[in-house]
Amino acid sequence: MTSSQKSALENLLPKYGVKYSLDLGLLPSSLLGNPELPLIIDIGFGDGELLVATAEEQKEINFIGIEVYDAGIGHCLKLIDEKKVNNLKLVSGDAVDVMKFGIVEKSINEINLFFPDPWPKKRHHKRRIINNGFIALMSEKLVNSGTVNISTDWEDYADQISDLFSKRGEFLEKSSASRDISTKFERRGISLGHDIFNFTYELISQ
Repeated sequence: MTSSQKSALENLLPKYGVKYSLDLGLLPSSLLGNPELPLIIDIGFGDGELLVATAEEQKEINFIGIEVYDAGIGHCLKLIDEKKVNNLKLVSGDAVDVMKFGIVEKSINEINLFFPDPWPKKRHHKRRIINNGFIALMSEKLVNSGTVNISTDWEDYADQISDLFSKRGEFLEKSSASRDISTKFERRGISLGHDIFNFTYELISQ
């Protein structure tokens, strides 16, 4: 972390988010925003540039970003503070724990996983966040017709994602919407000559 990121983490996280632990239980209502508005969860938002820009454009939506890496959280907190974004809150912690214990069922309209850690070595594939258990968890937390958006630049991860969702009955694949802003990891993948794979799935049944 840079000194400014560390300072943001210490001074701004209490204002714009929370550090999650299991004893916290459900996320505070102050993080969830207006309950009358849709809720989008962004898991692994990296440096937060895309997330902050999206929240700025879509002010009638509540956003929660979940990230485990302090440097990215610190950078995103600085952006939120500088741009005075009031419909975005951050959660520092493990996304599986936050989703499982911090969020009530049938409360999320959309979940974004843009360029999750690919854990490229075969022996590490079991660490990838997108697996049968996590897909089932997302289906419990999404509202009916809620959507999951996933992007990756690793072809074998894309194949795994496609295979996992195709074998489940509760999601229907849809066309993915284009994004005006690319993420840091997307740009890195393109610079390495990787193809970009985008997926959108709609929850159709439980």
